Amino acid sequence: MILGGTSGERAVSLESGKACIKVLKKKYIVSKFDPKFKNFNLIDKRKIDVIFNALHGKNGEDGIAQTYFEYLKIPYTHSGVISSYNAMNKIISKKIFIKSKILTPKYLKYSYRNNINKSKLINNLQKKIGFPLVVKPLNEGSSVNVFICNKNNILKTLTKLNEYGEVLLEKYIPGREIQVAILENKVLGAI
Repeated sequence: MILGGTSGERAVSLESGKACIKVLKKKYIVSKFDPKFKNFNLIDKRKIDVIFNALHGKNGEDGIAQTYFEYLKIPYTHSGVISSYNAMNKIISKKIFIKSKILTPKYLKYSYRNNINKSKLINNLQKKIGFPLVVKPLNEGSSVNVFICNKNNILKTLTKLNEYGEVLLEKYIPGREIQVAILENKVLGAI
């Protein structure tokens, strides 16, 4: 069981891993591996039949962990390298949605390298997206560092997220989000 890691979703991953271990231990021998404390290269592939990937976020769902598992030639649960990378990168996902004619909110990628005048930025956002808007990292999950902003707090929020280098700015669409898990044409539940 790979769990924990170093992303902003570490706590969620530890809980997911703990729940999975509880169930898997009923039928299998399960060992834990936390990449926060050991590098993926230190996985002893001679002692592993399959890796259950309970990592969340960066280095867990974005193709990085999957690249190591592929390199080590260990079967693993999760999508493959390319699909993981594409799904976790919000800009690539949006381009795929648009190409596939799937509705997605208007967006802009904001790069902190571009030293743009603050009033010009707000005017540009108003014109191209409108307020309120959503600001989020390009490759985090579980709503880590996701903010709904208006003209009054957008600059403060962007300052708070400058460690990412780039963020996604997206039209805010109010409503409820419902996710439904389906396995082999059977609905497993909705959250």
